Amino acid sequence: MNRAVSHVHAETPAWLLELVKARMERLVILGLEGRPLGRAMGEVVRMWAQIIAGQLPRADAALDAPRLHAAFDVLEATCERWPAPKQLLDALPARPQPQPLPPPPMSEDQRAKVRAMLADVAAKLRMPR
Repeated sequence: MNRAVSHVHAETPAWLLELVKARMERLVILGLEGRPLGRAMGEVVRMWAQIIAGQLPRADAALDAPRLHAAFDVLEATCERWPAPKQLLDALPARPQPQPLPPPPMSEDQRAKVRAMLADVAAKLRMPR
């Protein structure tokens, strides 16, 4: 029996599709060897956007758009031939990490308990054996 294989594609956010379209138009302008023909470009853009969405399942415009622009900047500056999506993903910088929260403030009661525990440990360390 011959069954067609179905592939489930990640949902492609509209902002991602627009970003990929705009940045790939810039790549086309560079005239790179191996670039898709004009009439195939729409499908190429959709496929790239689906691949990127699949690799960034929780894509967020605020966090990921600047990263994608940076990766496309690398492609524009370094590619001599039409790139593969893997090259973009390899050039993708890491997401910025949120600032760590400061340690919670200690009450005077907690500070007194910590001082007492440290004093107890210090006394035990000074004890002769």
